[in-house]
Amino acid sequence: MKKVLLMIGFIFIFASYISAKEMVTITDMAGRKITIPKKVERVVALSGSLRYIVYLQAFDKIVGIEGIEKKRVMKGIPATGKAYWLVIKDKVQNIPSIGEGGPGKLPDFEKLITVKPDLVITFQVDDAELIQKKTGLPVVVIRFAEAGGLRIEDILNTFTFLGKILDREERANELNQYIQQCISDLKKRTAGSVRPTVYIGGISARGAHGITSTVANYPSLQWLNVKNVVDETGRKGHVFIDKEMLLIWNPQYIFIDTGGLSVVNNDYLKNKEFYKKLKAVKEGNVYTVFPHNFYRTNLEIIFANAYFIGKVIYPNKFSDIEIRKKAAEIFKKFLGVDVYDDLKSVYKGYGKVYFKESGITVY
Repeated sequence: MKKVLLMIGFIFIFASYISAKEMVTITDMAGRKITIPKKVERVVALSGSLRYIVYLQAFDKIVGIEGIEKKRVMKGIPATGKAYWLVIKDKVQNIPSIGEGGPGKLPDFEKLITVKPDLVITFQVDDAELIQKKTGLPVVVIRFAEAGGLRIEDILNTFTFLGKILDREERANELNQYIQQCISDLKKRTAGSVRPTVYIGGISARGAHGITSTVANYPSLQWLNVKNVVDETGRKGHVFIDKEMLLIWNPQYIFIDTGGLSVVNNDYLKNKEFYKKLKAVKEGNVYTVFPHNFYRTNLEIIFANAYFIGKVIYPNKFSDIEIRKKAAEIFKKFLGVDVYDDLKSVYKGYGKVYFKESGITVY
């Protein structure tokens, strides 16, 4: 009873605080009409949406943060995999926690009210409705970039939407123009070529997995005029395939997500004959990419991976691209800083894979 009365008191105080502000009614990306302050100065971003705040250079507005965003290791995996975290890692410790956070977890309502946000951002409609009902706080829903079946329109619209309500319209336009330039460039470079077959394995999905863990409609392949062999299953997003299917498809190129590289290595040591039958292994066409999915999707990694994959498959068409420099450009555009060396220190991305008797090595 005491906790309920305390919650009511918090809501009353917050309502008084909000009533002093000029308000506007907007429609969020789920079609919900929400009344928010015209000038949003205090924000809480849930469920991995914090990356969009970093992309928009609006982190100074964050007043509460999920506990998971403060951790240097998440379920045994270094938080380096969230490239946006590298930008804010020295700032997050001084921001109040509003609950543990993480996939499927709601914030602590009492702590959320205490930090007095003007706006709460989430990806989930049901969560938004419940949080709003329990706290009286305005909660908006945005679209997220799915790991499979990525819709670029959703990304562009999300930046436009958030840019407007966070007073970052110029920055949103800058990002949208850059994204469109990258896509146009990738498509132009590979248009009209014979489509090689490609497979991406070792993809993490709530944990590390081996070669049979893959993604249909893998985002970075969508603009490269290649054939992702998994797409013929008709599925979208994360897929576990039957190992024998990889032999049947026998793709010309295999890329291993380094989030699962150790698992792939352990499997190789037990099943060397299987790997030796693969065309890509026999012809030396196996490479690594950085993991793009860590507490939802890292946009900068998707585009950097696309350029690396393009360079590997179409070296002549990407002869002017030096991957280290291109990745730095992409990271700086999205994050404001080059995080390549930080990523490389944890993950062995953008290397060639060699299958030796002692195990997998990457150069």
